[in-house]
Amino acid sequence: LTMTKTLLKVSSPKTLKFSNKNNSHEINITNVSQTVVTFKLQSTVFGRFCMRPRWGVLKPNDCTDVLITMCKDAELSKKGRDKILVICMPAPINEVDFDSTASFWRHNICYNPRVEKHQLTCLPENDEGSSTAGDCVKDLKEATLFRARSIPKHWR
Repeated sequence: LTMTKTLLKVSSPKTLKFSNKNNSHEINITNVSQTVVTFKLQSTVFGRFCMRPRWGVLKPNDCTDVLITMCKDAELSKKGRDKILVICMPAPINEVDFDSTASFWRHNICYNPRVEKHQLTCLPENDEGSSTAGDCVKDLKEATLFRARSIPKHWR
């Protein structure tokens, strides 16, 4: 039985909801492996989120908090197309060196099979009182469509 070892644990809900009042989330990233791990955060759409720190190196059992803030005037997809990826892999070097880590992620392709990915979906959340009846009807329609798609045809 071969099991791939997980390098990082990302403590956060799989879905992050953003609104004008609640425009940031803090996630905790922990190295659960026995090796030094380098990680990087990236979003699927450039300019929607500010992430601090964007990348780093964690020794075994080390953890760090990352603040993800939605940029001012950013419009999020209601269909969940905006995602934040936490990608990581064993660090090529043990010492934490700002320039070499930045350079490593700039030149390392994310399609590398050694890269582990954790995906967080970002959704807009209605601020209190800004919900409209039209939104509810649209959401109900989408929910019904989704339900119909998720039920096997022979059960319908």
